[in-house]
Amino acid sequence: MGYGVVFIGKGNAFMGDFRKLVEDCGYEVRAGGRDQQADSRDLCVYEVADKDDLKLLMEMGGRLQAEPFLVFATLDAADWLQPLKEAGLMGVVSPASSAEDASFLLNKALFYKKMLKRNPRIQVNLPVELKSGARTIRTNASLLSRDGMFIVTLNPLPVNALCELRFSLPSMPLETAARVLYNISINKDLNIIADPKDPFKRLVSHPGMAVFFTGLSDSEKEEIDGYIKALE
Repeated sequence: MGYGVVFIGKGNAFMGDFRKLVEDCGYEVRAGGRDQQADSRDLCVYEVADKDDLKLLMEMGGRLQAEPFLVFATLDAADWLQPLKEAGLMGVVSPASSAEDASFLLNKALFYKKMLKRNPRIQVNLPVELKSGARTIRTNASLLSRDGMFIVTLNPLPVNALCELRFSLPSMPLETAARVLYNISINKDLNIIADPKDPFKRLVSHPGMAVFFTGLSDSEKEEIDGYIKALE
């Protein structure tokens, strides 16, 4: 089954050019009311045509679980929707959006949807030891996937820095080389500097660094997959 796009709302906003654009991009389209249920492979597009739609979507924000989604707004609500970026909002499409802009947002959101599904991650509190040169950090990882983890530290390594990691799953200890993909620091006022536009970073609420495992075998990655599934 391929990826599809589910329109959630009254439906009137989805009958025109935007629906045709989605179909032209090769995605299956399903439209339903506000209670429409989406499959795990579907990208949701929520209609905001009036203040009631806006209020309902804002109330839903805490239940969207950081899954990428779009909004189709005939109401000028872009500023009001900014807080939903942390819930997964990837962009706002309107009747005035060009086909190029709408197509870009659609494909971007579906790309992130595919990436998150292909590489599931889970929140953890996992002790980890990191070594880089003469430096050793003993701390915890807060996010884990088969390909990497987010390590909590006030003094993250620079991007592309190499390190060695040690951590343990219930089934086995693991050691691997890793590379820093990005880091998140704090400013002088102790405010987190993150990127709420990026689905991979917006789950993070503390300083640290994301590392990509470069030395795990397929069987070791499968052990991590099993651990993640057991915690879901």
